[in-house]
Amino acid sequence: MKKLDVIYLPVFLLLAFLLYFNPFSSSFFLSAIHLFLGCFVLIKGSAYFVESTVDMAAKLGVSEHTIGLTVVAFGTSLPELAVSGIASYGGHVETAWGNVVGSNVTNILLILGVAMIITSIRPSKYAFRDAITMLAISIITIFLIFDGGLQFYDGILLLSFYFIFVYMLRKRGIEGEEMISRMSPPLTLLFFVAGITGVAMGADGMVRGAVSISSLLGVKEVAIAASIVALGTSLPELATSVVAAMKKHHGIAVGNVIGSNIMNLGLVLGFSSLLHTIPISIASASLLFFLLVSIATPLMLYRKWVGKVTGSIMLLLYVLFLIFVYL
Repeated sequence: MKKLDVIYLPVFLLLAFLLYFNPFSSSFFLSAIHLFLGCFVLIKGSAYFVESTVDMAAKLGVSEHTIGLTVVAFGTSLPELAVSGIASYGGHVETAWGNVVGSNVTNILLILGVAMIITSIRPSKYAFRDAITMLAISIITIFLIFDGGLQFYDGILLLSFYFIFVYMLRKRGIEGEEMISRMSPPLTLLFFVAGITGVAMGADGMVRGAVSISSLLGVKEVAIAASIVALGTSLPELATSVVAAMKKHHGIAVGNVIGSNIMNLGLVLGFSSLLHTIPISIASASLLFFLLVSIATPLMLYRKWVGKVTGSIMLLLYVLFLIFVYL
């Protein structure tokens, strides 16, 4: 944790509270500010949460490998979980669904596409296997949608698949070296509380901003959620994969987006379905892109189509996705 984070923490908390208690705006400009400030508070809050939780785990003697598979992996999907969970609880089910499907498409087409343009990806031995897992849970999700949407029991099933995936991850690695705590206990607790506060209030701000913008523009909530909101909640994955690609950590660059997509379907969509029934049209453009991306990813990894040309094509497809969700 940097010293500047300690200095700016009161400012961060003040911004979070102002964002949360600020009412809906009838101005597009103010609603857009609300949305982007919510995104900033959400992402920063997620970072505080991850860093403080990692530090607490280190104090308890938990290994780096175990922390990576649990806290950090959960932390990268925390923005999606918070936004979709709050949206679903508040009855904005289009935002909840749009955020998940939009994040999954963004993760593959935009983030993995950018990573491929930066460097020719050499996927790890687990990449294809995880992509097949992602395809399997995607097909299961679409099958569950055929009755008109996702119900409470569908959420239970999706969460079950997520926990099975986490259990499979635990069997892959060794314990690893023990982490070293870097913060005092009071400071760790302070940043943990600030992180949780930022995540909750930032997610609420993003949802309210997105709903306000869709209402002002006469655009469906799912379109705003699948594009702007999804891009905002995918920023942690974007940063992680781009840095990993630049440093030639190909396994992290690919595994980050595939793992995040599995978590989005199992954990985020599963949890959101428990809070509120999510009606979904099987004929929607976003669902079609979601299915095509899920099918193409394992094929792409198996055939080793992971160079700059493929990355450029994926970016073009992402632009097409943004166009189609607004039609």
